[in-house]
Amino acid sequence: MIKDIKQLDAGLYADAAKTEAAHGLAYVNINAHLAAMAANGDLEDGLIREDLLRAGVSPVRQLLAGAGITLGGMRASTADVFFRGSKNYVPGADVLAPALMQEMFEGALGIHAAGDLSFTSNPGTAGDTVYPLDTRNYTDQRLPIPSNIVGVDDLVSVTFGIDSDGYKTARVTADQRGDQNEMNRVAEGADLPLYSISTADRSVRIYKRGARIKWTYEAMRRQRLNQLQMLIQELAYSEDLKRRKDALAVAVNGDGNGNGMVVASSNPASWTIQNVDEWALEVAYNASLGFNRVAGDLTEVKSVRALRYSPNNGVVLNPEQLAMYGANYQMPDGTPLLLAPKGSVLEGAKTLLAWNTARALEQVIENGSQIQEQERIIQNQTGQMTMSINLGYGKPYDNSFQAIVHQ
Repeated sequence: MIKDIKQLDAGLYADAAKTEAAHGLAYVNINAHLAAMAANGDLEDGLIREDLLRAGVSPVRQLLAGAGITLGGMRASTADVFFRGSKNYVPGADVLAPALMQEMFEGALGIHAAGDLSFTSNPGTAGDTVYPLDTRNYTDQRLPIPSNIVGVDDLVSVTFGIDSDGYKTARVTADQRGDQNEMNRVAEGADLPLYSISTADRSVRIYKRGARIKWTYEAMRRQRLNQLQMLIQELAYSEDLKRRKDALAVAVNGDGNGNGMVVASSNPASWTIQNVDEWALEVAYNASLGFNRVAGDLTEVKSVRALRYSPNNGVVLNPEQLAMYGANYQMPDGTPLLLAPKGSVLEGAKTLLAWNTARALEQVIENGSQIQEQERIIQNQTGQMTMSINLGYGKPYDNSFQAIVHQ
């Protein structure tokens, strides 16, 4: 039985991987493993409390706090609690450090984001910023990407893990949807209509993505953990944008199996309420696909948004124009309109891309590929932490992403 974090070692991660492999999880979730250990009686009572779990405080943070490590606020611990040989080293904390880094990183991506503010900071010690003496409340400094920018969740219908770096998606081609595959009355003994699903010719490639954080001993002694969280949040912010752009690239160009976006035959001079409405009708009629997302670059989103403006002062707006006003961007028919990230494949493409989130991309993660490591390097007196993951995107439905391009 584990009675103190001093008893933890790197075998914790190997045990978690073995335990979770049967569930097909794509990466090691130490928090889930620790919670299961507590439920099974492998941790001493009180190390992980149910009431704190319900409040959103993870097992990793509970164990660190129980060992005297403060994660947020004016008296947050410094990063050297994780490094052996440091003055403030806490035995066993180095084992949990990679899991904490993972939690910080994923929380900034919006994955299992902590509901409390233990990773955030107030402006400073009482009296530093306000006179007379006043201690500010905690401020949530996690920086979300604006909600009007297309996200990975908008582009991905399903996520699952695989056991190699190559994956062949099961394809449903455009000519396999329609009346030729509907269920019909058949005579006794006659062949039933065949609906075929084939494996793609080329594998979807899974690429390794990672980052490394490095700091000097001096910074390690002085850098508080809530300040470190700010750095990790910036890394997560950039990684989130990159994943969005990668997913968009597969949506537009395909996954290597000749399944890029389907471009409408119409080529309007500019966007009008009529031509974007007719485009949606044509796709619904020809491809049996109804949109619930539309995206474009800054120029195209501005152009669509401009459709809500009246060309003449004093002219009453029509219902479609009125419907386009509000905090959330939308097309004239009410479909959410999203902005592609700067530098994405839609930049300068004069294109509106549309899809249904139920028939979008597959996100594929190599099982066990989420790795966090740390070390202390004595020859140049620095410490570093690394994190990486292997992932990629597949496109199982050939006609799932539809586009219209203007002149």
